[in-house]
Amino acid sequence: MADILASDINGIRTKVVNILGNGAGSKGYGQTVYSNSVTAGQVIEKGQWDALRFDIYNCILHQTGNASPPLTDIPLNAVITDDAGDALKNYDYYSDVITNNRFDIAVGQFGSTPKVSDDTSSTWSSSATTELTVTWTDADDARHFFNSGGKIRITTNFTPNALSPTQQSNAWKNLIDEVIIDFSARPENPINYYSLTNSFQTYSQKSSSTPYSANYYGLKAKVDVPDNSLGTATVLTISLELIDNYVDLGAPAPGDLVDGKLEIFVSEIKGTTVLSPFNTAWDITSPTYSLASITLT
Repeated sequence: MADILASDINGIRTKVVNILGNGAGSKGYGQTVYSNSVTAGQVIEKGQWDALRFDIYNCILHQTGNASPPLTDIPLNAVITDDAGDALKNYDYYSDVITNNRFDIAVGQFGSTPKVSDDTSSTWSSSATTELTVTWTDADDARHFFNSGGKIRITTNFTPNALSPTQQSNAWKNLIDEVIIDFSARPENPINYYSLTNSFQTYSQKSSSTPYSANYYGLKAKVDVPDNSLGTATVLTISLELIDNYVDLGAPAPGDLVDGKLEIFVSEIKGTTVLSPFNTAWDITSPTYSLASITLT
């Protein structure tokens, strides 16, 4: 057993604050932090340990939904050591866990809110495109949105014209009807919020099946800075493309048109965790959304 240094406690708290608090880059939820740093020679009271425990707890609850994580609750008048079973080691372990799992968001800890949509029933033969512009007040708001598991969700629906259904239209229905695709900051996605530049990069693309395999649905994203690895962007632009490269040489003029109702919906996935011990509402600032009218060719 060794003495616990102020630097031991502050080191743990720094890791926790970097996740729950403002943080920097891909770390930081922008939420209220209850714990405070300590100074050498200070007697650490139960309330101070509890505040650190609540900060860790709030991250675990948000990430996993577990309302009873195995965090050590220190009794009154207890002597805290650096032994394996004591709070110091326990809190240090979980500060690393919440850091590694920082982009996770559990079922029950987020809400989904419809934002913008557009639709068209006009026919098209080459492409249907639109752009979504998502704007935050500042870069920290954008970081906190994505760091805490926020997502931009795009849903497409397509219903062929019942009076004149075609194989082409049915192929598009099979490709995009009720398709849901999310954009996030999760690092396992090669194209994510922090990998973006000010040039479009494709983060999702799906092709139709034979004989319509030349047709595809693509989503691309860019930001308003040349390199967003540090999370300095405030504007995210998503381009949606339905590209019809199939040519039906046997069809009479005007060719094998895509005929039906195309619908595009944009919704927001955002954290709703309630912070203990004061039941403070999770506070993530929503961006503004603007969806351009669908362009058909």
